[in-house]
Amino acid sequence: MAEANIKHKDRVFRMLFGYEKYKENLLELFNALNDTAYTNPDDLEINTLDDVFYMKMKNDVSCIIDNRIAIYEHQSTWNYNMPLRGFRYTAELYNKFIMENDLDVYRRKMIKLPTPQYVVFYNGLEKRPEKEILRLSDAFIMPCREGEYEWTATVYNVNEGNNKDLMNKCKILREYATMVSKIREFQQKTYDLETAIEKAIEYCVSHDVLKDFLLEHKSEVADMLRMEYDETKTMDHIKEDYFEEGQAVGIKKGETIGMIKTKVALICKKLSKGMSQEDIAELIEEDISYVKEICEAIGDNPSECDVDEVVRKLSKIE
Repeated sequence: MAEANIKHKDRVFRMLFGYEKYKENLLELFNALNDTAYTNPDDLEINTLDDVFYMKMKNDVSCIIDNRIAIYEHQSTWNYNMPLRGFRYTAELYNKFIMENDLDVYRRKMIKLPTPQYVVFYNGLEKRPEKEILRLSDAFIMPCREGEYEWTATVYNVNEGNNKDLMNKCKILREYATMVSKIREFQQKTYDLETAIEKAIEYCVSHDVLKDFLLEHKSEVADMLRMEYDETKTMDHIKEDYFEEGQAVGIKKGETIGMIKTKVALICKKLSKGMSQEDIAELIEEDISYVKEICEAIGDNPSECDVDEVVRKLSKIE
């Protein structure tokens, strides 16, 4: 992917790993995931595609090295369609490979293809295991025989504290996780998003976390992060998804189980950090009486909160 200048539609993840200038970061990530020891960044060809997913923010990177195609995507919200996205992306890369090499799919001779690898790096607020394998076959309307057809997405939870072995092998990924963690930490201290980003960048520079990168691209990175980590918008999207999944029950008319779970999880997190009920109500833009009702259901140990149990109390589900 050629970049004449920094694209503000790109996410920081793509900038760190998908720009030619930082090719060595992508090579380090590939080595960490595959237990390889490539040392020459020029052995790697970045072939990231534009506008495959038609998303406002671009969070994908792809490359080819040693007859392997690696597709890496960053996600801050959980999505069960990741295998389908990876399948479509890889198909586009194969089409490009066939055309560039003037190959004829109608000839008898088998066309040898680079081996694909599709990995998603997840750092959203929803709690997920350290590593998950999502399968395209789970989306099939009619089941197919095992092994008849499959495509997978390997998802790594890269929130700080997860996948320590992978993080130790890839310094840039570890430092990226630290930066995201600091943005959230400062937000939890009731800073607005812009101030939280500024303070997180200051912290990272002073603690040698992505220091050179941030010093060179501070304003561009801040702009990207403002678009990327507006968690209020993220929460709205999550609520929309849960509305489709849930049932119309809850302590407020029109709320679903999923919507309540989202709020309970967020309130538990804020209580664990010492935030007052009044500040939480202001943060999530809800009546204080509503927040107090949820807090009573949560009890005295928010750090050990069982979200499902709290929801059962609130919605009186047997």
